[in-house]
Amino acid sequence: MCGIRSNAGNCYRAGEFCRDADLGKSTTDAAGRVIRCLMESGRPHWTY
Repeated sequence: MCGIRSNAGNCYRAGEFCRDADLGKSTTDAAGRVIRCLMESGRPHWTY
C-alpha cells in the first residue's frame, strides 16, 4: 500500500505531479511499485 498519498487521500501513480515538499522522497504506487518524486521538465513528477 502507498505511503505518501495525495491531498485527496489517493495513491500516486508514475507520471503524476508531486508536491514540492515530496521532492526527493520515494513511496509505492497502488500496485506496490516504488516511485520517486524527481524534477522533470522543470516540475516535480513521480517516476519509476
